[in-house]
Amino acid sequence: MLKSKKTRSRELWLPALRGLFGDWVFYTCLMPLREIASRVDYAKVLHKSKNLSDMIQRELEEGRAEEIATYLNTQEQRFFSSLVIAVYGGNPSWHDIGDFSSNLPGVSIEKIPEQALNSFGLLLFTGEEQLFAVDGQHRLAGIKTAVQNDGGIGEEEASVLLVAHQNTRKGIERTSRLFTTLNKTARPVSKGEIIALDEDDVMAIIARRLVEAHSFFTGGRVAFVPTNNLPSNDLKHLTTIGNLYDVLGILFSRIKKHCDLDNLRYYRPTDDDLDEYHQFGSRFFKFLRDEFLPLEEFFEANDTSKVVQKYRGQFGGNVMFRPIGLTMMTEVIAKLSETRKLKECVKIAGTLPQELTEPPYAGILWDKTKKRMDNQGKALARDLLLFILDEIPKRKRIDIGKRYARAIGRDPEDGEGLLDELVAKVNISGA
Repeated sequence: MLKSKKTRSRELWLPALRGLFGDWVFYTCLMPLREIASRVDYAKVLHKSKNLSDMIQRELEEGRAEEIATYLNTQEQRFFSSLVIAVYGGNPSWHDIGDFSSNLPGVSIEKIPEQALNSFGLLLFTGEEQLFAVDGQHRLAGIKTAVQNDGGIGEEEASVLLVAHQNTRKGIERTSRLFTTLNKTARPVSKGEIIALDEDDVMAIIARRLVEAHSFFTGGRVAFVPTNNLPSNDLKHLTTIGNLYDVLGILFSRIKKHCDLDNLRYYRPTDDDLDEYHQFGSRFFKFLRDEFLPLEEFFEANDTSKVVQKYRGQFGGNVMFRPIGLTMMTEVIAKLSETRKLKECVKIAGTLPQELTEPPYAGILWDKTKKRMDNQGKALARDLLLFILDEIPKRKRIDIGKRYARAIGRDPEDGEGLLDELVAKVNISGA
């Protein structure tokens, strides 16, 4: 029975070499750029959150895509290294080229190892397969843009490495790990890509679990932005997913007694250990909710915008509604955790000042004139909070006093006296 013209047009034959590396069977192929542009997608299948998918696609298409497209369309000596592409679905088939001969004198086909002979062949795609880039997403974005711009390069061929992907939980973990391994060894992986896709990085895994399933963070309560900065007009989100990732890094490396941050980033623990990290993170935010009443309002609210407008704006508001404030308070809790249990640490932190327009934040973390955050004051504000709690060693107090005095425009020699005044103003004693 003849196949329809539409079916035939979607068929694609690729010359290929078949190989084995580790436990991956892969195919090295030549693929026209127009086929790459039309058939290959970004790695959105590796996570179930549409917000994470959209964030990745935004970063790729708004990032270097135009720059790479310009290179492809204008540079005669253009060249790319191989893209790694995962394939699932459809019915791709491998066809050995078995029987061939040589017309060169002295060349005997019998001398060629069977493994080498079996490595030559053709891959047939029916057009029903799903393909996405595991390594080379920025190059893929550039190819899509270049072909769309009709740069006349659609028929040129690029080298691609094809691997099989299984669209199951284990398969997604396996392919995600390949994604981050390839990218970590080739170039710095963006923070957004790590958060969205990394299957070894504990903070990324738990951040995804929290925003996908925890009632405190689902329903649009976290901005899917990989940085620590919320837009000035944001009236809905408590913080960003990038800030949540950083907070979890402090929590797991400094409070959970005590994990090396590099190990947390590069070596995936067991599933049971991951569950423990998830529970620990969930417990931390529950403690925060219990001790910081504005957070309780936010976590319990159906309409988060009303709560955000109450606690964040040009009037200042609550320090916990600023990403940098959430990071800073977690660092304070981390310091307290050196001698106390987590619940007690959060309870102590909950007694600290929270209003940005009051000491110790005014003039340090909050610019009273410009009515905005001054992120450069974070380290000093954190040290002042620790001083209020009597958690600063005596040898460091003179230095903190001088830094405080300079920040508020006073004589550095008055620093120790100013620190005493600060403690009196906030009426907090060490716990």
